[in-house]
Amino acid sequence: MKIKKILQNIFKNIGIIVFKLIYGKVKVGHKSESNAKYVKKEISFDGCKDSYNLFTINNARLYTDRIQDTAIIRNNIIIDGASFQLRNNFNSTIDKNIVIRKGTPRFKKKLNGSILSLLTGGGGNNNFFHWFFDVLPRVGIYEKYLNLKNLNYLLCPNLNSWQLKSLELLGFNKDQLLSSVKYRHISSDIIYTTSHPWNFNSNIVNDIENIPEWISIWLKNKFLNKKSKKIFPKRIYIDRSDSNSNLKEFRSIINEKEIIEYLKKKNFELIQLSKLNLEDEIKIFNDAEIVVGLQGAGFTNLIWANNKTKIIELRSKYTNKLYQNLAKQNKIDFNFIESYPVGDTIAKHYGAINIDLEELKKII
Repeated sequence: MKIKKILQNIFKNIGIIVFKLIYGKVKVGHKSESNAKYVKKEISFDGCKDSYNLFTINNARLYTDRIQDTAIIRNNIIIDGASFQLRNNFNSTIDKNIVIRKGTPRFKKKLNGSILSLLTGGGGNNNFFHWFFDVLPRVGIYEKYLNLKNLNYLLCPNLNSWQLKSLELLGFNKDQLLSSVKYRHISSDIIYTTSHPWNFNSNIVNDIENIPEWISIWLKNKFLNKKSKKIFPKRIYIDRSDSNSNLKEFRSIINEKEIIEYLKKKNFELIQLSKLNLEDEIKIFNDAEIVVGLQGAGFTNLIWANNKTKIIELRSKYTNKLYQNLAKQNKIDFNFIESYPVGDTIAKHYGAINIDLEELKKII
């Protein structure tokens, strides 16, 4: 294994050298030099104290590692503001971007026309919450100023089935949608990118607990009228046993069997959200009387709920108030039962928890 690792590193280093010879070394320009390479439009939304930047960069290229870094490059100068480099949960200085050290070690794909980058870091690749609150709102920022019909392509973190469906419901066709899995290094006539929809400061916990209200409003305006016409149970327990998350084992309910037995007696039905299409998820939460579940990305759907829906989140004492505050913002009846995690845990907000059944009975 040691020899294999050494050989892999040698191959990567050779690749870096070769691609620097092909595309040149990327550097940080002087501020005046960098500013001359893009147009920045400041955009604001009603009730949002922070404004956003929409960057327009002509005849540029984009490189991403799909996790921490995305670089917008023109004439081999990386564009500050339009590029991002995530370090310790917030955007670091431009000189920390991976392309400064490694260049752009992927073959470039040339695309004609205009591209809006929806890239946001690793969270947008497969996480349901980050897709709806980090990725899609960038479309909202763009269309506040420019016409979506004039866009040729969207560059997306990923394109699994529900991500593809969400973009189709927004009116985009498959030919316009590019996944960064395949398109990691591209060039185009015009590249558009935006600042992050809610991460404004280095305190990410504070930011995620205070999502700007316009995002929920925009999402509801775009998706609520696309809900399915199917009939679903009114009392729902979100069953996460189908989760394919690599963190699944670090977040669980110890006495879940006992909880489920009680809920079934109260006419609750178990729903696995991953088995549903997006229109069905919207319909379920919009029609539900009560939804119970362990804290997780599935609760992103609470924004579709009506003001008579009761949400009951089961969570660790250390979990942030993201969904609690989202529910308050959307005037939804939100309740929670929390417990200190026990056993091994990779972070405070993870861990196995015991849920007080008597407390749950009182809320229901």
